[in-house]
Amino acid sequence: MKRGDVYMVDLEPTAGHEQRGHRPVVVISSERFNRLTSCPVILPITNGGEFASRLGFAVELLGTITTGVVRCDQPRALDLLARNARKVESLPPNILADVLAKAVTIFQ
Repeated sequence: MKRGDVYMVDLEPTAGHEQRGHRPVVVISSERFNRLTSCPVILPITNGGEFASRLGFAVELLGTITTGVVRCDQPRALDLLARNARKVESLPPNILADVLAKAVTIFQ
């Protein structure tokens, strides 16, 4: 699993305001981290995302198979293999760079 890979996965169980259901996610952690932990850090992708967009934490997916926006405000570690995730595509470098730039701001 590489940074920028998009997978379809079931995010349940969830609680509260967490994105839920069967949806695409993008891996943002490094390949080395993913290999060592088997739990890559992901961001959910949604066709909604108005709240995250308003706050500046969403990146729109344009020119990709996957549609919607990446919710850069909801990082989560998931065992994608145990959840039977299916790879869909890899994000183009320019979109991945935007995603990582927005995601890092929540830690500053």
